[in-house]
Amino acid sequence: MVVRGLEIDWDEFAVADAGNLGPGGDDRARRTLEVILGEQAIRAAVDCVLAVGPGAGLALDVLSLLRPWIAAEYCREISMSSNDIGDRRRAVGLLQDVGDRRALPWLSGYLDDSDYVIQQCGTAVLDHLLMRDLIEPEEAEGLLKKAEHHENEAVREQAESIRGFLRARRES
Repeated sequence: MVVRGLEIDWDEFAVADAGNLGPGGDDRARRTLEVILGEQAIRAAVDCVLAVGPGAGLALDVLSLLRPWIAAEYCREISMSSNDIGDRRRAVGLLQDVGDRRALPWLSGYLDDSDYVIQQCGTAVLDHLLMRDLIEPEEAEGLLKKAEHHENEAVREQAESIRGFLRARRES
């Protein structure tokens, strides 16, 4: 179903949600669009991405642009409760595109997961948060050390790559 139009009284919307949306700029715009789309539509976009259907690319683009916290929480829910390892892996991987600093506490659990791909996805999320400047290097230090000493060689290699990126950024 294609949505052709939506009438929004921006003045009323701004007044009604002023306390909930915080300061202006891109973040407020993203939060506003998250409210306009609604939880059901955002969760459906996550489901579409995870199902890898025809609209998955477009849904991913929208989720990546908005980075709605509802999507991050839903990815976390799926990663913890699904019996389908593919869904769990894709959900953790999607956190790269929808997560922000609030997802940081989850990453240690992904490094501890019994699945080697989820371990790698957890490290990839950390990498993405750092590259997009969504967290400071100091916030990542504990997880980075854990990744550097991880039993999974791919996780250790990712940690080494992250260290290299951080060194290069510091030196420039």
